[in-house]
Parts: sequence; structure tokens; C-alpha cells
Amino acid sequence: MTVYRKISLSMLTVFIAIYMLGALLYTQQARHDVQRELDSVTGLAQSLGTPESLPASVVERVRHLRPVGVSDITSAEKVPGWFSTMIAGQTSLPEVNGWQVDPSDEVEEIWESLLLISVAYAVGMALCFLALFVMVRRGVRTLASLSGAMAAVSEGQLASRLPRQGEQELDSLVCRFNAMVEALESEQQTVSRLLNELLQLQDREREHIARVLHDDLGQYLTGIRAQSRSLLYDPELSDRQKQQALDLAEHCETIQKHFRHLLQDLHPLVMEQLGLGSAIRHLTEQWQQLSGLDCHLAMDERLPEFTGEQQTHLYRFLQEALNNISRHANASCATLAVARNDKELSIEVSDDGVGSNELPDNAGLGVRSMRERARCLGGEVQFLSRIGQGTRIRLAVPLVRLYPTPGGAL
Repeated sequence: MTVYRKISLSMLTVFIAIYMLGALLYTQQARHDVQRELDSVTGLAQSLGTPESLPASVVERVRHLRPVGVSDITSAEKVPGWFSTMIAGQTSLPEVNGWQVDPSDEVEEIWESLLLISVAYAVGMALCFLALFVMVRRGVRTLASLSGAMAAVSEGQLASRLPRQGEQELDSLVCRFNAMVEALESEQQTVSRLLNELLQLQDREREHIARVLHDDLGQYLTGIRAQSRSLLYDPELSDRQKQQALDLAEHCETIQKHFRHLLQDLHPLVMEQLGLGSAIRHLTEQWQQLSGLDCHLAMDERLPEFTGEQQTHLYRFLQEALNNISRHANASCATLAVARNDKELSIEVSDDGVGSNELPDNAGLGVRSMRERARCLGGEVQFLSRIGQGTRIRLAVPLVRLYPTPGGAL
């Protein structure tokens, strides 16, 4: 039941109780007044004499008395019988000196007064309910706005604010909500900034480690492999020693192969040398080799000219999406589509795996990092997943945010 209905029922009960109490007191007082009138009229009838001895004009003007045998039909029609019985309290009217005591005109006045009071009471009650409706509606409208704003905040729209209210209680509630959202927004901005800095630091550390490994350890492996193969041409070595040198060279080649995959995972050097498109192709090829799954790539050649940091964010986003498929999707193949139009760059990564009804509510660190990288790109990411229907990840990066121009076009 709504608040307005509860308050209305409570007020209606109070109004009815007050009306019934007032009507009871009014009728009790009216009965006493009628009885006093009847007593006084009885004495008047004894002093007037018979109706036949008086002029007709005088007989007609006498209140509460009428000649015996003459009935007042007009008053009987205006006043209900139960009300007359309740007020007059007599079924048979007394006769005095040829006069019959008749309080019908007095009862009629009481009835008309009661009706007038009842109408005024009903009008006042209606006005009270109207004022209640207006006030409750204003309050409920504010509460509805508050509920909608809280729903928007729960969906991540922390820019939601409510206007100030005229009522002190509602305005205090609105101010507290706005302060709470501002604090929450500030905390989210702080967390996003720290997470962005953490991702950048992670990318720089990966790049540093990759370069150190490539320049130092990679050179050592290349040297060991070359020396091992050179031993194959040493005439002083036996066949067994030459076989051991060949095995050592092959082991070095295997280590270098895995080493190149590690370097590519740490920092895609091909992106610096050949650009983002080549890095994405190399990523899908490497992912297929390591995961043993098929990956269908459909990529628009007209990729935007991202900055180095933006390229890293996009590459890591795709890398995390593909890694999640190989780890959790239990899929047989994946699809990566990269398309560009005049307004945005759209990317979709999908699989035919088991799916989940709880994604991204049960998101781990990988999904959160994808969200943060999408935010750093100024884009929006959607996770669409159902059990038995696989998972789709959509990323839309508006190009006008990447390349703002005075005219607003690319």
C-alpha cells in the first residue's frame, strides 16, 4: 500500500470518528432543546384557549401548535421519520385544549442545520485530502527522483544530482544524497586515476623487462646457439660430442622460440616497428599457436593513428579478451572484428564457449583492467554473455574524442 493511501485511510478514520462524535453530541443537545420547546408550548396551549376561539391568522402563526386533526405534510416530507423519532422521541403527540403539540418545524430546522454542517464538514474534509494529496505528491515525486538517481548511481552514472527542495526535510535528504554521490564520484576518480597509473607503470615495467631480456639474455642465447653449431665442424670432437652440441643448439632454438613468445607477451615490439594492425595480426597468430584454437580476424585497414599509450591500451585490451577465452570459455574458436566508420572504432571479440549469466558481475582483475583501458581510450565496453551462447565483448571508441577539431569533425 502506498504512503498516500495509508495516510488517507488514517485521516478518513479520524474524520469519521470526529463526525460521528459531533453528530451524537449535536443530536443529544437537539433533543434537550426540543423537549424544552415542547414544555413551553404546552403551557402556551393552555393559556391560548381553543383554536376555534382564535382568528385563523393567529392559528397559522403559532409555532409548534396546530389544531387537532390538521397535519403538517410539508415538514413530514422534508425530514426523515427516523430523524424525527430520534429528536422528538414521541410516537403520539400530546393534545392540550384543542391544540396538538407538533415539534416538526423545530425538527426540520435541526435537520437542515445538520445537513448544512455535514456539507461544510465534507467540503473541509475534501480540502484537507486535496492539500494532503498535493503535499504527499510533492514528497513522493522527490522520493521517486531520489530512487531514480540511486538506480542511476548503482549503474555507474555518478554524475546524477538532485535539485534543491523547498521543504527542509526533503532538502536535507537531497543534500545528503548529492554529497554522498560527490564523495563517491571523487573516490571513483581517485581509484580510476590510480588504476590508470598502475596500468601505465605495468606497461612500462613490461617494456623495460622485454628490452632487457631482448638485449641481454637474447644475445646470450644467440651466442650459445652459434657456438654450439660451430662445434659441429670441429674435427677434434667425437660424434657423441657433436650430437650433444647439436642437441644444445636445438634446445637453444626452442628456448628462443618460447623467449620470443614471452617478449611478445611482455611488450609487442612489432607494434613499434610495423604499427597497430600488424601487432593485432601477430597477436591472433600467436594466440592460435599457444591456445590451439581458431581465431577468425576481420580487420579494417583504416585504423586510427593512436598515440603509443593508446595503442598499448587497445592491444592489452584485445590480449586480455583473447586470454580469457583460452582460460575460461571452453570454446573451439573465437572471432575478432575491428571496424571503423567516421565516428568511432568498433571492436568485437566473441567465442562459442559455455558463456555465463554472471558476467561481468563476477568480474575479476582482467575484466576490470579491460574496463579501465576502455575508459582510458574514452570508449565504452559491453560484456554480453549467456550460458550456452558464448560471450561477446564490444568496445566502441569515439574518434571525435581522440582527434577533436574546431569544427567537430575528423
